[in-house]
Amino acid sequence: MSTEAINWLYYSLAKRDTPETVAAKVCDALGGAAPSEAKRVAAAGTRKRFGWSSMPSRFRGADRMDKQVAKARELAELFLKQDLPGADDIAELDAFIDQFNALIGKSRDQNSFRYARLDRKARADWGLTLSRRRYDKLFRLAARLEKRLVRYKRSLQTHELVLISKTGLVADLKLADLEGKPWTASFVAYLSARMKLRSEFTIAGQQRAFDKLSAKLLEGCEKREDANWFAIAHVFPREDVLARLTDAEKGALLGRSYGVLTRTAQKLEEAFEKSGINLETMVVKRGNDSSTWNTFAGAWNRARDFWIALVTAVGMTRSFDALLPGKVMRLMAADVALWHRVTGGGVHPDTLVWRELPKPWLVLAGKAVCTKDMIDNVCARHSVDPIKSGWSAARARTAIADFRPTPELVHGVSVENPYLAHFLRKLGAFSGKELKLDQIQQILDVT
Repeated sequence: MSTEAINWLYYSLAKRDTPETVAAKVCDALGGAAPSEAKRVAAAGTRKRFGWSSMPSRFRGADRMDKQVAKARELAELFLKQDLPGADDIAELDAFIDQFNALIGKSRDQNSFRYARLDRKARADWGLTLSRRRYDKLFRLAARLEKRLVRYKRSLQTHELVLISKTGLVADLKLADLEGKPWTASFVAYLSARMKLRSEFTIAGQQRAFDKLSAKLLEGCEKREDANWFAIAHVFPREDVLARLTDAEKGALLGRSYGVLTRTAQKLEEAFEKSGINLETMVVKRGNDSSTWNTFAGAWNRARDFWIALVTAVGMTRSFDALLPGKVMRLMAADVALWHRVTGGGVHPDTLVWRELPKPWLVLAGKAVCTKDMIDNVCARHSVDPIKSGWSAARARTAIADFRPTPELVHGVSVENPYLAHFLRKLGAFSGKELKLDQIQQILDVT
């Protein structure tokens, strides 16, 4: 057992390494016990890669507030002769802003430069001997800090939902959950990497995450008494996995998944009201922020699937007679929709079901009712199996996919060579926008 490899597998959960890269670390973590499939997957990455990829191996996170905090500390020391501490997490940042506001007699959220500033007498009463110019500079900075913190919190929430949309509740795991458990760490990390595969530009469906190596690693966990099934359930809430959990563990995951649904429903409603999405067709139009909507939709559907599986595991399926919000459809690119029509297809049956059901944010807000019977009836009208499609039951997660090497993608289009992919991305190829042909010579000169 390699402690270093297990640590690497844990820290890969928040990253976007290829399954081939993770499989190589699985071989290190399991040593001679590693399945031959792990070696085959790792070798596929060695054969295909050029030593690097044009695709980032990390999700874009929230930009920290270090610069803004440093400037506030500098000005507080320079103008007010006050030494303010640093701030890292959200609680510290909130406290830092309150401290900075208190130094200049400003209240939180009172940012009007015309009405909220202190006049000369009020500044004197507060004990400020600053010139108006210096006070104004501090006031503007305090207002900017508050606005920046709001954006920072929003970015952190979006980043959390990005991870949930891809890998479920894996981001909640701690290193201690995987330490000393190489099979658990290998399964969780590898399946997470498969779930984080980028979407391809196709009408044939995306790759399924649970492949032959995932199945082999899960079999290995079943043979180990030290397997952490609670950790495994964070990424793979299948019926047999949840059956191994205690009631307390099931309850913890149930509460966590419903909490995600509540927050995501609010985000979906805000996104809909802001960009005017066509809920009938779910095809992108100008002005729609499809990336944001699809992130929230993915998080909703993932958390909903977890929630349904856990409600079932604790024997509370009768609650679906009163509350079972539906799935959320992702926005489809117009060219993909046209491709479907040209090849004889039409509107996806799930979209037809989505049209008729109350929208999830209305259901969770108590403004509409959606139950299992309503979903089953709408699915029947459109010839959709409500269980297999995940409308009224958690996905079975029993199908085992064949492994396919991770493609190098430019906006979903596979490009064999990462150097060419990098070049095409800089030109704006496959982005739906006009190519930056005037930059070709500049790029060629640089490369």
